[in-house]
Amino acid sequence: MKKRALGCLVLALSLLICFGIAEVFLRVASSRWLRVFDVEMWQYARQVKIESTHPGVVEEHRPNAKAWLMGAEVRTDEHGYRRADDATEALRRPDDRQVVALGDSVTFAWGVAQGQTFPDQLERLLNGTCPAKGGRRTTVKNAGIGNCNASMEVARYRELIRSRRPEWLVLGYSYNDAEPDPVPSHNFFYWNSALLSLGSARLARLGPYRDYKSYYLGLYEEGKPGWVATQKAIRDLGQMLREDGIPGTVILLPELHEPRNFGPFAGLFASVRKVAEESGFEVIDPSHRFPPGAGEKFWVSHEDAHPTAEAQGFYAEELAKSAYACR
Repeated sequence: MKKRALGCLVLALSLLICFGIAEVFLRVASSRWLRVFDVEMWQYARQVKIESTHPGVVEEHRPNAKAWLMGAEVRTDEHGYRRADDATEALRRPDDRQVVALGDSVTFAWGVAQGQTFPDQLERLLNGTCPAKGGRRTTVKNAGIGNCNASMEVARYRELIRSRRPEWLVLGYSYNDAEPDPVPSHNFFYWNSALLSLGSARLARLGPYRDYKSYYLGLYEEGKPGWVATQKAIRDLGQMLREDGIPGTVILLPELHEPRNFGPFAGLFASVRKVAEESGFEVIDPSHRFPPGAGEKFWVSHEDAHPTAEAQGFYAEELAKSAYACR
């Protein structure tokens, strides 16, 4: 009996030691050269995000945070906006026209260096052309936050951004914006272990995410709670902008497996366009900028279909053609 108990104890200690070694290796490797999407998202949640106390917002960015994520430096300002590069910020002036880009991880520009996000590139494009046409210089603030849906984005505008009176609002709409609100994890072990967090995320992918086409199309079936909430959010945002006399633009951000003309998700985006236009938004479609076929060339990594700096440039260039670009 004592030998059996001793054997179990040795086994448990061996497993614990192996787990500890694997945890340390994963953390060190991720800080130096390894870029695993789920581990990077775990670090993002720990280093940059906080739970929000505002109704419907769910999550915010920490003010004045700093982190390295997917090989890119991420900094936030005092309001939690993602900051641009120093060179872009150095040219800003207090009397600049204030533009806010609202959205999720695509607008935030996950995996893209500061200065190469579409809000940053748009700012430089506008300041390179608008003053010569009699328009004002512009500052574009990046209010994108990863893992947000449309309802959370609109709640963030209502609770945290509206009072700052932007002069043009750009809403980056992604294909997954009709997902239900995420529930922030309070699991002590997942929160404090990169290895457990990675394992949990990989197991979750064996569920509905395995067939990404069916999953995303399913979000937009008539009557689905997330889609109902998304339509309401877009209409509510349009109403707020009309009340405040602020122009609004929705840019439709394609899923990058087959981005040309939105690929299999063309119907999904057509439904979003209809709701947005009925709500008073200008709608911009940058999907024609992508070549036909698979879009892996525009992924930030082989396992992560977030858009590269080049794709972010497509979005900025199309927004620069907006009727509201130079005012």
